[in-house]
Amino acid sequence: MATTLPWQPPLQLKPRHRIPIPYRTRQATSVRQLAPIRAFRRSDIDGFARRMVSGEALRDAWRSANDGFEQLAFEAKKAAERLDRRYSVSRRLSSVARSASERARDIDREFEIGLRWRTFTMDFNRNLPRYRKQLNDFLDTPLGKSFATILFLWLALSGWLFRFLIFALWILPLAGPLLIGTIANNLVIKGACPACKRQFAGYKNQIIRCTSCGNIVWQPKGDFFSRDSRGTTTSKSEPDIIDVDFEEK
Repeated sequence: MATTLPWQPPLQLKPRHRIPIPYRTRQATSVRQLAPIRAFRRSDIDGFARRMVSGEALRDAWRSANDGFEQLAFEAKKAAERLDRRYSVSRRLSSVARSASERARDIDREFEIGLRWRTFTMDFNRNLPRYRKQLNDFLDTPLGKSFATILFLWLALSGWLFRFLIFALWILPLAGPLLIGTIANNLVIKGACPACKRQFAGYKNQIIRCTSCGNIVWQPKGDFFSRDSRGTTTSKSEPDIIDVDFEEK
């Protein structure tokens, strides 16, 4: 009686020489052809150049920037309104400002700071020509020239001169209009004609006539820059005239 058993292959030892692996034919895979991507074409560059020459590109850029800024301002305004409604920021700020102003008025009444400051400014403005003359006389001396030179060198070498220039670049755009307005108000005079009550305005260094009645409403007397705080004119060209009555005997 014959029996059948499955055949077990014998164990193979590690060969000394590497047996070449037979080449297996691989199935050729179809490669999908991709369309080339072009970022810029000659027509795009020509169109952009034409838009730049015509100004359309700048208008589009300005329009988009303006729209973005308006959107940002609108969103910031809405966010501020939401924060104000939620936390009552405006009411708290107004109460803090009101309490601070009341406290400042109390301190002013207690120490008379405002009165002292007004007195100091009036005295300084009255004595400013004398101070300027003394400073100019001191700077004309050899000691004053040496002091001015040393001060300028110290400011330039220490860096404070450039700091002043940087601060001036930030402050002048804000303080410049205020300074110009103050100077313009000092050079311009306004009022009403005493005859016809018509308003007039003009420079202080010229004769102003009323446009309605033609009367002279302002006439400069001497140098209006040399006026003191009381509004009087100090003229050195006109001597004082004293009337003397002689009695014949």
